Amino acid sequence: MSAEQQPKDPDLKEIDLIEQSGWYLIFATTPFGLTYPGLLALLIAKIKSLFTKKTKKKEAPVLHPLVRRTNILFISLLGCMYVSALFSRTRLESFLLAFAFTLLFYFSYFAGERMAYTDWKTIERSLFLLFIGGTVASIASLIRLQLSDYPRATLFEGPNSLGTLIVMYTGISIGFLVYKGKPYRYLVFPFLLLSTAAVIATGSRGAWLGFAGMLTSLTLFNRKLLTAVLLIILIAALIIALNPYSYARFLSIFSLEKGGNMSRIYIWQASLKMIKDHPVFGLGLGVFPLAFPEYAVAEHSVDTFAYAHNLFLQIAVELGLVGGVLFFLALVSVYYMAFSLAKTGNSVYQGLFASLLGVLIHQQLDIPIWKMHIGLSFWILVGLVAGFYHLEKTKQKNE
Repeated sequence: MSAEQQPKDPDLKEIDLIEQSGWYLIFATTPFGLTYPGLLALLIAKIKSLFTKKTKKKEAPVLHPLVRRTNILFISLLGCMYVSALFSRTRLESFLLAFAFTLLFYFSYFAGERMAYTDWKTIERSLFLLFIGGTVASIASLIRLQLSDYPRATLFEGPNSLGTLIVMYTGISIGFLVYKGKPYRYLVFPFLLLSTAAVIATGSRGAWLGFAGMLTSLTLFNRKLLTAVLLIILIAALIIALNPYSYARFLSIFSLEKGGNMSRIYIWQASLKMIKDHPVFGLGLGVFPLAFPEYAVAEHSVDTFAYAHNLFLQIAVELGLVGGVLFFLALVSVYYMAFSLAKTGNSVYQGLFASLLGVLIHQQLDIPIWKMHIGLSFWILVGLVAGFYHLEKTKQKNE
């Protein structure tokens, strides 16, 4: 994005300092899974705006039809959460979770969407902070692994959640570094090397698959990264081959009997039974761990699980097929927009698509983004996709 391509909003004066600090905090702490302070700052900024005298009320832009339809799908999904809560065995808790998701989407997806076409400067600074935070998080996770007796790297989150965060911040950070050109471009390889070592250290096989998908996407869209990625793959293969624990984890990917793979299949079987018994509006948000013991297959020795270990199954279980279809259609729209943006050749868009693709791959086996503080970062990136898509289509229309 050149200077003349950067989004401009003539009625947007200076972004509120509290709001700006909130965005910076969220992006800087995303690699650590500590986004709540930034969310609190955004909430304070919003409350402050309610008591601030506005000189002029700015009309909302006419969004691109695809963006508008995607927004309607997500709003409908939020509405489905409240309807599902009416049929939940824990009605109050499900309503509260639905309200929490409403706030989450307001301050992540919809806020990120608007920021994408109004405030590129804040986004650019935020992406730089994401890169810095990602670098520190990768180093810290490797140091912590050496100082602990636990075989898998963790920070403030478990290894699977850390794996999702690494995939999330690596793809878009690489895209940002390439976009910035020299001298930032020289940081791509050392940053990628750190991220690769950190994701291997998590021992999260789902994150490994997501990371591989993310790297593949980056390479297909930007062939200049091919040499660096091939060298990283060689180094990663050596690390895994020389580390007995990592090597055993890698081999367990291809075995149903090792590494808890059969356990996931049992969880998915139980999830399908829940969907069969509650097909329309599901069990209600937060009910999965309560209902799991009733549906667990006899061969499964674990009494309960908090999640379905698959994003689409989780949605279908708790929100029914109605919510599942709404979610699927909305996500298809988002990934279509992200892919279309990546094809423009803009490396920031390419990194954004790569991160979202890698995260989605991981969410077929674990669902860390179902946690509010990690989901906040994911839905901000999704919102940026919608906003950037509207921005690009508006530019094309005006040319």
